[in-house]
Amino acid sequence: MKTLKIVSRKSPLARIQALLVAEKISQSSPDIQIQHLFKSTLGDADLTTPLNKMPDIGVFTNDIRDDLLSGEADIAVHSWKDLPVELEEGTEIVGTTERADMRDMLFLKKGSMQKKDLIILSSSPRREKNLSNFLPIALPFQAEISFKDVRGNIHTRLKKLIAGEEDALVVAKAAIDRFIGSKSDEFKNEKEELLEIVESLNWMVLPLSQNPCAAAQGALAIEARQNDGAVKEVIAKISNQSDFNAVEIERSILKSYGGGCHQKIGVSNESLKSGNVLTVKGETEDGKEISERFFNADATDGYFDSVNAENFFPKDKTEQQFFKREPLSEANERIKALKNYGIYVSRSNTLETPNLIDKSNIIWTSGIDTWKSLAKKGYWVNGSSDSLGEDNSKEESPFKKVNWLKISHKDNLDDSKELLATYKLTPLDISSRLKECEYFYWMSASSFKLATKQYPEIINRNHACGLGKTFDLIQAVAPNTSAFLSYENWKEEISKKIK
Repeated sequence: MKTLKIVSRKSPLARIQALLVAEKISQSSPDIQIQHLFKSTLGDADLTTPLNKMPDIGVFTNDIRDDLLSGEADIAVHSWKDLPVELEEGTEIVGTTERADMRDMLFLKKGSMQKKDLIILSSSPRREKNLSNFLPIALPFQAEISFKDVRGNIHTRLKKLIAGEEDALVVAKAAIDRFIGSKSDEFKNEKEELLEIVESLNWMVLPLSQNPCAAAQGALAIEARQNDGAVKEVIAKISNQSDFNAVEIERSILKSYGGGCHQKIGVSNESLKSGNVLTVKGETEDGKEISERFFNADATDGYFDSVNAENFFPKDKTEQQFFKREPLSEANERIKALKNYGIYVSRSNTLETPNLIDKSNIIWTSGIDTWKSLAKKGYWVNGSSDSLGEDNSKEESPFKKVNWLKISHKDNLDDSKELLATYKLTPLDISSRLKECEYFYWMSASSFKLATKQYPEIINRNHACGLGKTFDLIQAVAPNTSAFLSYENWKEEISKKIK
């Protein structure tokens, strides 16, 4: 094969995506010449009809697919989430490049802070359904939330937000990231314009546990004719099989609910180093509420045998209160002085004072409970590790580089970030019941360290904890350690095994 023809939509984002695929092909098969064909689709031509009122199948893809079937093009590059869950005969998805961030972002006008009624621009019934539940607890002020349809590319939508009476906009983070990450001079103006607009807005990255993505969001689908072996061979060299499999799982789940792109259901399949987290959340066409989140890891296989009713610890979270927390008075002045930092808040009780952090800083939380607690204290939270651990879900600043500080206790065992301690831990008495237990769940590495120092005989028993750094620290000492999504998840598994 001397020449490979790529067809895609002609919007700036679609062009960036097609060029990304072309770059990968040129790197792996330098002898192949790339030709591009950019064209409009039905979805591009009609920018007034709300997406959920348009045909469910192929509104952005059928016109592109026709060029494959006719032989005008060899491959098509799509945003995979735009494709119907089941393709018609004649073509197939033969690969994908590394998946971009699958999460959504919310942008809010700074002048809309504290408004009692918020109008949010969106094109997705899924977002409307799930964010109606999350945003009331995530925003640092109380407001009635309503949604309004919006169409157009990323720049058009942001300009409509800036110029209109609406207050906020929800978009796919992958679209933002691809513009900002583009090194092509062709998109220099669009990139600069985008950065200028978003700098004038408040933003948050929406956690997948509360707002799972559209199936395949952030992934590019490379479509080819079914029997074109030569093209398949070329694409196989650049395809990311792990991301391909993750997307196929998401799409199969959506399909099981009868789903197309108008469904009120989000499905995200996150690949972590210790397993996969699958989240399904929304509402079926017959009005059934769905809210499921699973962690699948081989490490938990065989973790439990039969469990005696007195054989596990803790029976509830209060039983693992091994420390008294004592505030450090000097911490507040240090926090007040911070400007243009990224601040990672590990627990809700590490930051008790409302409105202490300057608005120039980015705030990231370890989990949703901490997010909710900070929002109640008046803090605008930009995002969360979603209880998956710092290593698995990195805190981030999409628009500028910042130095990160972690707010935690004085003896925090994680040295991946500069520490700003707001309290110290004073050990309390530990129940001797630990000596009799076989199964343990640890809320922190500090609790594990204190307990095993007092009762070293428990080290070789069965331990569990959440994902991330805590797991790494405990497993290094206690080999029989397994990761679970949460204490509640571990407790549920325990209850199934009690004699």
